Amino acid sequence: MNYTISGAEMPAIKTFVHNQVKFPDRFNSTIDNQDEMYLFALQNQGSPERAIIRYYSNGIRIFDAVKQVVDWHFGSFHKISAFLDFASGYGRSTRFFVQEIPSDKVWISDIYAEGVKFQVEQFGVNGIVSTSQPKDYLCSQSFDVILACSFFSHLPKATFSQWLKVLYNLLNPNGLLLFSVHDRSLLPSHLMIDDSELLFCLNSESRTLDLGEYGTSYVGENFVANTIADISDHQAVYHRIPQGICRYQDLYILAKNPTMTWENFRYYHHPIGKIEHCHLTADGVLELGGWVSEINPGGQVSEILVYLNTLLVYRQTITCSDNYDHQWHFSLKLDQVNLDDIILVKTINNFGLEWVFDCAPLEFWLRGN
Repeated sequence: MNYTISGAEMPAIKTFVHNQVKFPDRFNSTIDNQDEMYLFALQNQGSPERAIIRYYSNGIRIFDAVKQVVDWHFGSFHKISAFLDFASGYGRSTRFFVQEIPSDKVWISDIYAEGVKFQVEQFGVNGIVSTSQPKDYLCSQSFDVILACSFFSHLPKATFSQWLKVLYNLLNPNGLLLFSVHDRSLLPSHLMIDDSELLFCLNSESRTLDLGEYGTSYVGENFVANTIADISDHQAVYHRIPQGICRYQDLYILAKNPTMTWENFRYYHHPIGKIEHCHLTADGVLELGGWVSEINPGGQVSEILVYLNTLLVYRQTITCSDNYDHQWHFSLKLDQVNLDDIILVKTINNFGLEWVFDCAPLEFWLRGN
């Protein structure tokens, strides 16, 4: 066993989970030391506690994205019979899906056998070890929902279409395939490609996979549309959500039912923001300031909330409309100043989607600002 146990021994993680997870008492916080998504976060964040919060935050945002689609199409997670988290790694988002879906209805699949083993043991899900070549992939189960998050964003042209066909063929007649890509708009101008092209680059965050098979790719929407038409004999329909995954990767929803329409579907992004100022006065007044952004049409960020060791201690009503960055500032008198106290600051938009600015000991807040 080579697991990193994260949770009760890290107060900031405990506060974050208590605030952000629907059923914190049965949340499995275990992270494998070999989890590349965690290691990537650790490289960027510098400490395990900071990396874990980043890791969980992205898992929650992915879960929220999928939940919106599932609730619209099926009514709820409880109404689907089988769910596949493909290229699921070591369970960054799976740990949130099993909060809503019985584990015996969840399948996970990844090229890393140890990652599959980890998730089967920790989350009680069904596991399938994936293959480097699509033609070798074996799966007898069919699914109502398949998620392939940050997988097609790493594939060259040949296996992009082959894997899309494999997963499409695993869908039930009313099933949905959700997958993310890097849109060509993310490319610098000197590398820009046509809307019907795919650009493949030999780099990725993976430490072990062959870069020729798993690098970084960028696509135009016409490329995706043409590929979907080819692999489905022009039967499948799709809907694209620009920057639908963590306000970065585009989210595509592919429906096997050719009569599917999207007129009544509304997708909402999380707000985002940043703390820019933090100061503690001599008489114990905590001063915080920053900005928040809301991009949903008709969206509005309604309030800023501050928690001290899981207890709500401050709420500020604000008005931040769509396509507008709002600067905010407030002062909070602390009854006692304890640098080990955990401060969590978040915002919520009118669609119920949240953004946690940070969750850390007061000492960290003061040191970083």
